[in-house]
Amino acid sequence: MVHPDRSDDRRLTAKGRATRDRIVQAAAELIVRDGLSVLNMDALRRAASVSGSQLAHYFTDKQELLRAVVARQIQVVLDFHRQPQLRALDTFDDFERWIDLNLRYLRRIGYSGTPTYHALTGQLAKSDNATRETLAAGYRQWTELLEQAIGRMKEHRVLLKTADPQRLALVIVTAHQGGATLSSTYQQDWPHADAVRFAVNYLRMFAADPAERVPRPPRRPRGRRSTAVSDDSTPRLTSKGRATRDRIVDAATQLMFQHGVGGTSVDDVRRTATVSGSQISHYFDDRRDLIRHVIAARRNDVQHFHTQPRLGALDSLEALRAWVDVNMADVDSVYRRGGCIYGSLAGELTEGDAGIHADLAAGYDDWLNLLRAGLTAMRRRGDLRPEADPRHLAVSLVVAHQGGALVTYATDDPEPLRTALDAAVEYVGSFAPAAKGRRARGR
Repeated sequence: MVHPDRSDDRRLTAKGRATRDRIVQAAAELIVRDGLSVLNMDALRRAASVSGSQLAHYFTDKQELLRAVVARQIQVVLDFHRQPQLRALDTFDDFERWIDLNLRYLRRIGYSGTPTYHALTGQLAKSDNATRETLAAGYRQWTELLEQAIGRMKEHRVLLKTADPQRLALVIVTAHQGGATLSSTYQQDWPHADAVRFAVNYLRMFAADPAERVPRPPRRPRGRRSTAVSDDSTPRLTSKGRATRDRIVDAATQLMFQHGVGGTSVDDVRRTATVSGSQISHYFDDRRDLIRHVIAARRNDVQHFHTQPRLGALDSLEALRAWVDVNMADVDSVYRRGGCIYGSLAGELTEGDAGIHADLAAGYDDWLNLLRAGLTAMRRRGDLRPEADPRHLAVSLVVAHQGGALVTYATDDPEPLRTALDAAVEYVGSFAPAAKGRRARGR
């Protein structure tokens, strides 16, 4: 399928195509490195070593350029899945190689500076509706490619008749994107390793051969850096001062969720919070300091959400199913309106400095530790088999949520989030003792 913004490529000479590709590559790198708000035609002209007239010749406006950037990157994703080493991607051995190649690729490109699809989605999804739809079309192409591969597995009787290729493909895409988001935040590969392992182990749950259903263990994560964040520098405030600061943070939090971090200026926050510039300067060192306070506020929101009475200690399959339900209750008011309140920040701040990454990683640590504690309690009670790894299962739940939320926002469709969350809970259920696990395997 030819993307609408790629249809003119056929009329270009080889030299013209090379120039256009150079412009698109330079734009993608600038967006990921500096953010969409910094991208302008002068900076792009210098980065791509072209003239203003050349830019105008190949792209009528900035939005067309953005769509070309997205179209280029989804082609990179599709080409990755079509490489000869993966053969037809229709056996479990092929998907095991897919895991290895994903991690090898991640180690090669590092955790920043490369316009990966999840990074572009984080930066561009809130730019304009046409670009968001282009991102959605890319996700649909990716899902369709995997759906066809999994469909062949079903035709060859590698999978059970009850296997749903479209649903399984969506689980793989969302898990991949959630793992990529966390790996960019932690600047380490273990989240992505857990994510792709969860995706392939979930696929194995539908294997026709019972021996193939045995889950493969996740790779042990390497030592993780400390993500502790100190708030000792925060000045002591009066109750009135605290209320003013909180009002500013609340205004910034809402604006950044609606318009994105790059689309929110300090002046926007000042007007919305009805404060003066001097008041903002009094409470925050700079815009970066304000962003860190927004991260802290959203970190608290995630904690409050996961400790609501309905969810208990998140230490049973019933509690985890309730977790899915309360997330889906917010799908129209939150996830389709701006994505995950926390993950959207992480997606936009993939190129943040070490302090920003540490703040975001600390929030993910809190989230993972809550789920891990509940899963550990389940294993201790015998609700999960001894070989179940609470750490890996906690990561699987979080990456499913983050990837599902990302794709749901990009596509304006609740199904990716619902599918990802259901699959993650079913995956946890697959580690229950045989009598308790039949329901999950049956689905």
